[in-house]
Amino acid sequence: MTDLNYQLFKDKMKNKHHGLHLLIVPGLIILLSACATTGSQPQANTGAPLQNAEKMSSEEPLKETVKVTEFILGSGDKVEINVYRHDDLKKTVQIDVSGKITYPLLGDIQAGGLSIFQLRDKIRDGLSKYLVDPQVSVGVASVQGQKVIVLGEVRTPGFFQIETSMTVLEAVSRAGGFTLDGKKKSVLLIRGGLKTPQLITLNLEKALSKGDLAQNIQLQRDDIVYVPRTYISNVDRFFGHLSTIISPLLQMESGFYVGQGIEGER
Repeated sequence: MTDLNYQLFKDKMKNKHHGLHLLIVPGLIILLSACATTGSQPQANTGAPLQNAEKMSSEEPLKETVKVTEFILGSGDKVEINVYRHDDLKKTVQIDVSGKITYPLLGDIQAGGLSIFQLRDKIRDGLSKYLVDPQVSVGVASVQGQKVIVLGEVRTPGFFQIETSMTVLEAVSRAGGFTLDGKKKSVLLIRGGLKTPQLITLNLEKALSKGDLAQNIQLQRDDIVYVPRTYISNVDRFFGHLSTIISPLLQMESGFYVGQGIEGER
């Protein structure tokens, strides 16, 4: 790291954007090295792990694969459960590391991976064996496990908590906004983990200039948003390099600070 880059990094750390929910592991600074190639036109991805992404152009990435989704529960989240006229069944419970909660009459219930509506229906169906037409409501009391990662050409890349819901643009804003080099027309959303990822190309320029809400979708747990510097021509090679850097970091329980990211491939 040059003296200039180091000084810029120190200045950035002193002036973090107010309200960012970013945890920093002391002494841990991960710099994502640049990887650029020549050429100018984007090409279709051909890698097997990203077959779903092959079918998506940058102009229509969202027709069937991505929809605005319900808030998904996960380990660490607390839910408040109420049953009408049954105060003894009013409970606030935390989802454990296995994704389960314990509830009266029903014992252990798998809650992780469900929306609050699915959990409500699951509890209602279970209680129907003991009560007549139970009226169940479920709310999110607090969120602990919902995180997304924002990398690339943003001012403060890293892990960010989803507090109730978050769109891609909101995540970029939490990361300090785009840098001057950020390619808003070619933002990548990596969903579903690193082993079998789904790659989605988003045109956030349309979302900003034309109000195209289809491009500014709701994020899910563990989504990775990457803002490139240029168009990425070889998705397989780019993603392969990115995943080797991210993979060990995803296993950490605490957040981290990530330096300016990989350049998009030209």
